[in-house]
Amino acid sequence: MYKTNTKNWSLRLLKITAWLLLATYLTAVPATAQLIAGPKAAETNEEAWEAPDLAALPSDWWSALEDVPAKLTSQRVDEFLDALGQRTKGLDGDELVTAQNGLAYIRSQFELLALARQGPLDQRYDPPLAKKTYFIDELLNLRSQWRALVTSATQVELEIEQSQRKTSLLQDRRDKILRDYSSTDPESPSRILAGINRITARVEYELARVSTENFRKTLKLIETQSQLLSEQLAYARDHLVSTDASLADLQKAKTEANAKVVEMTEKTAALQPQLLNALTADTVNPSLELLRKQQLTRAFAEAELAQLQAMLVTVKSNWYYFRDDLLEPGFDVQSATTQARRVTDEALRQVELWSSTSQSTLMNPPPDTSLNTVKNFEIAQSVARDTLAFIGQIRSVSDDVLFVQEILTQEFISAQSGLSNTGARLSLAFGNAWDRVYEVSDFHLFDIGDTPVTPAGLIKMLLILGLAIGISWLIRYLLARGVSKRQAAQSPAFYALGRILHYIIVMAGSFAALGSIGIDFTSFALIAGALSVGIGFGLQAIVSNFVSGLILLFEGTMRVGDFIELDTDLRGVVKEINTRATVITSNDSVDVVVPNSVLVTTQLTNWTLRESYGRMRVPFGVAYGSDKELVRDLALEAVKRVDCALTHMPDREPQIRLVNFGDNALEFSVLFWVSRQGVRRPGRTRAHFLWELETLLVENGVEIPFPQRDVHFRSDFRVTPEPASGPESKSESESDTSED
Repeated sequence: MYKTNTKNWSLRLLKITAWLLLATYLTAVPATAQLIAGPKAAETNEEAWEAPDLAALPSDWWSALEDVPAKLTSQRVDEFLDALGQRTKGLDGDELVTAQNGLAYIRSQFELLALARQGPLDQRYDPPLAKKTYFIDELLNLRSQWRALVTSATQVELEIEQSQRKTSLLQDRRDKILRDYSSTDPESPSRILAGINRITARVEYELARVSTENFRKTLKLIETQSQLLSEQLAYARDHLVSTDASLADLQKAKTEANAKVVEMTEKTAALQPQLLNALTADTVNPSLELLRKQQLTRAFAEAELAQLQAMLVTVKSNWYYFRDDLLEPGFDVQSATTQARRVTDEALRQVELWSSTSQSTLMNPPPDTSLNTVKNFEIAQSVARDTLAFIGQIRSVSDDVLFVQEILTQEFISAQSGLSNTGARLSLAFGNAWDRVYEVSDFHLFDIGDTPVTPAGLIKMLLILGLAIGISWLIRYLLARGVSKRQAAQSPAFYALGRILHYIIVMAGSFAALGSIGIDFTSFALIAGALSVGIGFGLQAIVSNFVSGLILLFEGTMRVGDFIELDTDLRGVVKEINTRATVITSNDSVDVVVPNSVLVTTQLTNWTLRESYGRMRVPFGVAYGSDKELVRDLALEAVKRVDCALTHMPDREPQIRLVNFGDNALEFSVLFWVSRQGVRRPGRTRAHFLWELETLLVENGVEIPFPQRDVHFRSDFRVTPEPASGPESKSESESDTSED
């Protein structure tokens, strides 16, 4: 079995080899024929090509100038341009001039395209030779080279973006010109001019496309160089030594840096009076003002650069001290890192303003052409270029400061051990996070007047509002506790006081919060005018309810806890009196929200305004002939059985009155006083009394009558037939008698 399988596999391998040899032969035959034909075939192709007619350009006319070797492309371009020149000789006048200018432009574009097709210039990059050890200045030199590559990469990315946008626009232009070319009469001179425009658009599009590809190749080369330099930077950072500077050198560098800072500060102070004199001169001289402003801007940039250089010297000195174990025991690396980051961030923010001012000076023309103005303007532009140079140095030194501080921080933390290392890392992470939050909170959002609004300002505004609301809540909480320790009758007064204080505190807090972000309330008349307009159009109902709520609180005709009844038959206890509406809880535990204006403008009954108890009137009837004294005693006993009835108050005793001789019964009325609970639950109190009264009346045999009706039939009653109707019907008459 094994031998048979081996034989089969051998046959398959032979077949595969034969097919491969055949395919190789078939592939090699055309190539061999081409090699044998050699230059003759190329010459045949070259001779076979003919420049297309300008008035009848085919759709694939560009492929003959693109899909061929560079040398042949150059020859065909020359032939093509010559053919175009011959074709335009039939034009005259302005059309001839336009065509000749167009051909000259096409020729220049073809020359640029030929250069672009050669690809970007070879920029050979030889990274610095690697060393076993590095000094801090050598490391910063490598960092400077890396920054230059990053800047170049950023510029190339912008070039790619602009080139892509240009390519897209040229593509749209090609399509439009092609439509115009197709719609032009082939025999008219306009066709020739349209053809020139079509060729121009195609060459410009190809040049933009090739330029984009060249920019991409350049960017890839820069990224490769940056990667190599980054690796060398990482190696140099791990092999730093500190044997290149002594303590005396460090102290000397600090002294020189501080002296430079003092010198630049004095220079800046000396320029400020010159600018003030130019601004306050009797004769306005815009060019001199521009020059003084630009000189002062340069002085500010020089002073900032000197301060950053002094800080770089300080950071480097700290690193040297740390390496030599000379760093002060109380050195706080987190504070040093935070200070370095904030100083550099502030410098970079200032740089943006100085850069904008300097670029504006370079781009704007002089205000007039007088000799003095032109001279001042030229000097101002020279100063602006110096300022931009200082700005570049500021960015570089800022990066060096942060870079060296980062190295010092990492080495300082790595030197710690155990919990100290963990604590230092956590402190650094927290500090970095706090710095990021601080930066975000200081971001400029917009301006209100002259005050910039930042996230920190908005947070401050919210904190002030929150503090005001918190104080208001605390006061109302203390008042509520005071109510719980005193009589219930005083609770409405405490509630009204709490609500009024709440409005005052919240309003004061709102003014303070809005004032903290720059809103000026000195012009309150304008705000009041705007509010009056708003009230007149859309806020009338809201303001009416708010004012009504204040009236209810100050007037005291309705308080929290009162039992009220509206003309809409709504009954309930007042739970809250808010700015817009009052909440009333009915006896069914349903909260009803009633606008404050309704409570002020409509009639309502307050059952507990003056006193905490009220009188109820319950009518009932008994049959004629019942003992009135017994009925009175039973009714009084029923009142006593009601839980909330007041039976022992002077001048508040229950009363039983015979009020009417009814149709069916003797009509009585029971008047008795009930407590606040009974006033709030009149239906339950009435039902309880009637329940007890009916029980007592039945137990004592007192009849509760019901309506009666007597029907009388006349003796001469008979049936009267109707002529046109069917069955006979009886007629009866009734006479109502009075009810017993």
